[in-house]
Amino acid sequence: MSDIGYKLHRLLLHIVLMAICIVTVFPLVWMVTAAFTPNDMIMARAFRLWPENPTLSNFTTAASRHPIWMWLWNSMLTATLITVGKLVLSVPAGFAFGRLEFKGKRALFWFVIATMSFPNVLAIIPTYIAVVKLQAFNTYGAMIIPSIPYIGFYVFYMRQAFRSLPASMFEAARMDGSGLWRQFTEIGIPNVIPAIAALSVISFMGAWNIYLWGQLVLDDAFKKTLTTGIAAFADLEGAERAWGPLMATSLLSIVPVLLIFLLAQRFIVDALAPGIDDR
Repeated sequence: MSDIGYKLHRLLLHIVLMAICIVTVFPLVWMVTAAFTPNDMIMARAFRLWPENPTLSNFTTAASRHPIWMWLWNSMLTATLITVGKLVLSVPAGFAFGRLEFKGKRALFWFVIATMSFPNVLAIIPTYIAVVKLQAFNTYGAMIIPSIPYIGFYVFYMRQAFRSLPASMFEAARMDGSGLWRQFTEIGIPNVIPAIAALSVISFMGAWNIYLWGQLVLDDAFKKTLTTGIAAFADLEGAERAWGPLMATSLLSIVPVLLIFLLAQRFIVDALAPGIDDR
């Protein structure tokens, strides 16, 4: 390829990528603009990158019609507890698969990996029936507990993180008389903090965006999360075309996750990098 052809190829590639970026980002830009635009002006004027007369009235209107601050608290609570539950299960499991030897280890590990390909939607009906029979419907527990066991990727990544540590550290600890618990808490965990941080962010983002399960088990308006609450908001406000309050609530739902992602994006990239070690 000639130098001119190479430059034209790169120019065309950049144009295509810029077009895709614009198409992808446009809905987010419109949402931000609409959130700060007076509701009666959103559809009355042509699109602007920034509202002509910025206002916070959409947020106050949304809060007066719906318990959006309670939804925000519920989202924070459920996402945090789901994340903690996943880490409590996956970090010790990753240590066991990564540093210990026991019968059936390889088969059990690949069984855990196989669960990653199991569609979660297939378990919704039996799980919902169990929740109803246990009289846990419309409780935070119904939202949190069934969401914790999906930890195939978490166990896999923590196993890779623990395997990457030098074996000499654990051998030296054993020679000093340290048991498994001390090896895990005093040597293993301090050296995989970046991996734990990455999984925390990934889990929090996933738990924050749970929609279908929340719609099924949370019926009380004051127990809904922001994700499920926005759906109810849209149903109620669609006829009134209250786009401003709806976009304000939507913006409120993405800001915490966006901030967490921006602060920890390096950990997220590192979490997706390791390959599978089948030894």
